[in-house]
Amino acid sequence: MNKQFFLILVTSILTVSVSGQKINDLFTTLTKNDLYNGSVLISESGKNIFSNFYGFSNAEKKEKITEKSQFPIASVSKTFTAIAILQLKQKGKLKLDEPVQKYLQDFPYPNISIRHLLSNTSGLTEYYHLFDNVVKEQPEKIISNADIIPTLIQNKIPLSFSPGDKWEYNNVNFCLAALIVEKISGISFRDYLEKNIFKPAKMNDSFLPENRRIKSPNQVELYSYPNMYSTNLVNIKDLKETFLIFEKSNFYGNGGIVSTALDLQKYQNALFKYQLLDKKELEEALTPAKLNDGKIASYRFDEKEIAYGLGWEMYTDESNGKIVFHDGSITGLTSILIHNIDKNQTVVLLSNTASSVFAVSNAVLQLINDKPYVVPVQNLSRVYGSLLESGSKEKANQLIEEYLKNPGSYEATERDFNRLGYQFLRLQKNDNSLQTFASATLIFPKSANIYDSYGEALLKCGKKEDAIKMYQKSIELNPDNENGKKVLKELL
Repeated sequence: MNKQFFLILVTSILTVSVSGQKINDLFTTLTKNDLYNGSVLISESGKNIFSNFYGFSNAEKKEKITEKSQFPIASVSKTFTAIAILQLKQKGKLKLDEPVQKYLQDFPYPNISIRHLLSNTSGLTEYYHLFDNVVKEQPEKIISNADIIPTLIQNKIPLSFSPGDKWEYNNVNFCLAALIVEKISGISFRDYLEKNIFKPAKMNDSFLPENRRIKSPNQVELYSYPNMYSTNLVNIKDLKETFLIFEKSNFYGNGGIVSTALDLQKYQNALFKYQLLDKKELEEALTPAKLNDGKIASYRFDEKEIAYGLGWEMYTDESNGKIVFHDGSITGLTSILIHNIDKNQTVVLLSNTASSVFAVSNAVLQLINDKPYVVPVQNLSRVYGSLLESGSKEKANQLIEEYLKNPGSYEATERDFNRLGYQFLRLQKNDNSLQTFASATLIFPKSANIYDSYGEALLKCGKKEDAIKMYQKSIELNPDNENGKKVLKELL
C-alpha cells in the first residue's frame, strides 16, 4: 500500500472516530438530562458516519429503541407529497401554476394553484376547528381527506388572504395535494408512495398506514408532558388531544408516514442523487417561494430566518452552506430531516419524547464541521413551573436568580413563560400565574407582550391598580400596542 495513501486513510478513520465520539458524548449528555430519546443518523457524501439509538421505544416494557424502531415522521411527510406532485409534473401530467379546480372540480376557490398548496401560500383555513360541527353531529365518523372539500363548501369558509399574498403553514394544503396525486395517478396515495418513492429508494421499513391508530409491531410508543409545568413524561394514550379533530381524523399528505432513521437517510440519498426527481424539479422544490409582492415566503424561528419552497424549508443564511430540511411535530413526537447540500451532510433525528430537534440538529451540524456549538439545556419555564406547582415558591425564585446570573444554564423563551402563565390562569392557579408573569418581567424586561399578559392576568385576578401599571409599562415599551391602549382606557 502506498505510504501516503495509508496515512490519509488512517487520518480519515481517526477523524471519523473522534467526531463519532463527540457526537455520542453530546447525545449521551442530552439523554442523561432527559432532553433526547430516539434515533440518530448522520451521513456524509451518502455514507453513514454515525448511527445510534437512545432510550426506550416502550418505557413501560423497558424495550429499547433499535435500528428497526419505526416512528411517525409527522410533517417530514410533506416533502414526500411535494416530491409526488413534482414527479407528476416531470412526467407532464400537471403544471404547478394550474388551478386546483382543474383536478378537483368541486374545489370552491378558483384562484388557488397547485403551487400555492405546496408553498403554503393558498390562504386556506387550517383544519383544527373546520370539522367541529361534523364531529358533534357524527361522533363515530373518522374524517379524512375526502371530507375537506365538502366541508369547505357546506360552511362557505372564506380564504384568510388572497392566494400568494402571504405565507401561512397549513396542513390542509398538503391533504389536497395528496388528493391531486390520487386523481391523476388513479391509485391511492398510499400505493403511489410505495410504488414511486419507497420502493425506488429501497425504504423497506416505511409505509403510510391505512389507520394511524393501528401500530406496526416495531412502532414506538409516544410520550409527552401532560402540561407546561410537568417534568414527568407520560404515554400519550393517557392524554387528551389539544384539538378534537386529532382524535377523529385520518388525514394523509400532510403527515402520517411511518419510517426509520435509516430509511429517511436512504430517501435523502436517492433524492439528491436524482433517482426520484430530475435536477430541475428538485431545485424548484428547494428554491424559496415568491409572494405576490416579490418577497420570499419565510418565517423566523430560533433567531433564524427560514424560507419555504415547495414542501421543503431552508435557512436563508447560507454562510455554512445551503441547508434544506423539514421538521415534524405531533403530541409526543418530533422529527427532522436536514441536509447541507454544499457539504453533502445529512442529519436525521426521530424522537418519541418530543425533543427539541431544531436545536439538536443545529448543534450536530456545527459539531461535525468542527465549529463551536451550544449543547441544548433544560427548559427553565418547565422546571420553574414544577417548583411553583409543588409549593416551593422560594426555590422557584432562587432558580430565577441563578438563571439571571448564568443565562446559559437553562433555555428560556418569552413564548414558554407566556404559555405557562396563561395555563396556570386557565386552571385557576392564580398565585402561580401571577408569580410566573412577575418572573417573566425579570427575564424579559423589554418585552411589551409579557407586561401586557401580566396586566391581563392581574385584571382577571381582581388586581386592577396593578394591572393598570403593567399595561402602562407595555405601552411604554410598545406604543403601537392598540389592544393595551383600549384596555387601559377602559380601566382609567
